[in-house]
Amino acid sequence: MSVFIDTGVFFAHHDRDAARHESATAALDTVLGGEFGQPYTSEYVFDETVTLTRTRTGRYDAAVTVGRRILGRGKYPSVVELLYVTESIFDATIETFERYDDHTLSFTDANTITLLEEHEIDAVLSFDDDFDGIVERLDPTTLAD
Repeated sequence: MSVFIDTGVFFAHHDRDAARHESATAALDTVLGGEFGQPYTSEYVFDETVTLTRTRTGRYDAAVTVGRRILGRGKYPSVVELLYVTESIFDATIETFERYDDHTLSFTDANTITLLEEHEIDAVLSFDDDFDGIVERLDPTTLAD
């Protein structure tokens, strides 16, 4: 099995004041412990997480820290494989975004769906229920139970 980690999970895990911090921490502990196989994320999710952290906290150092955690740099273990967007993945993401016009997906969400399909990743770990009905979603709040 394999799992793709979404922005909200990384952010809530990092920000101790986030309402979903405990759920995100328990879910990431489970994932990083190997229960769901190889964890993945993307450069788009990395961008969203670092930007969201900088915006919400107002702190550059917090944004750098969450980025290092995702990348496994410095004192953080390298566990999550970062997927990059090629031209063909970008084109496929546009198609995915347009195909699911009845959902409220962001372009990054459409990219996540495309990457799950292209890399045969089993599920996305996300608080975002916009993925429901499109790909399998692991809800961090249920993993924490």
